[in-house]
Amino acid sequence: MFHTQDIDIVVSKETGQGFDAEYIKRIIAGEDDRYYLERSKKRGATHRILYCRLPGWATDDTRCVKVDILVPPTLNLPLISASETCRISNIPVMPIFDLLVMKVQGWWDHRNSRRADYRAKESADTSDVFALLKQAKQENVSYDDEFDEGRHSPEFMSRAGILVNRFVNVYGRVRQWRALGFPV
Repeated sequence: MFHTQDIDIVVSKETGQGFDAEYIKRIIAGEDDRYYLERSKKRGATHRILYCRLPGWATDDTRCVKVDILVPPTLNLPLISASETCRISNIPVMPIFDLLVMKVQGWWDHRNSRRADYRAKESADTSDVFALLKQAKQENVSYDDEFDEGRHSPEFMSRAGILVNRFVNVYGRVRQWRALGFPV
């Protein structure tokens, strides 16, 4: 089971075409009372923060989780079509290869941030990457298969390899990454 500080929702290219994250947040908050928006506490920020109330919220106002809406190509995310997702409990889930690369990207960004609160996320990012690495092995994810399918641009695949090498330089586990075909 994964414990999370926030939830990331990556919008598929069909769903997100022409929409930005702020618009999607307003739609979600307007459709379901479990979701609500708050102003960002960052000075000068114009964006809103989306939260989801967790079960039991009616008796405990603090039971909520932050929800990030990510619209590719923000943060170097790949465009994902709805046909490339799988469904778990009727929730569309991005391919695990993409999620693994996204988590390593998040680890790298947080590790190198000037913000202390972002750097503090490195431990959680690392745990997420290790858990996803294990899951990717169980699901027979392969860097080579992803490359051969042509689903991702050569730039994305190259970036994935670079990020994984950075991760390996810090945390090791070369054999696990090579088992997935990553060029480490």
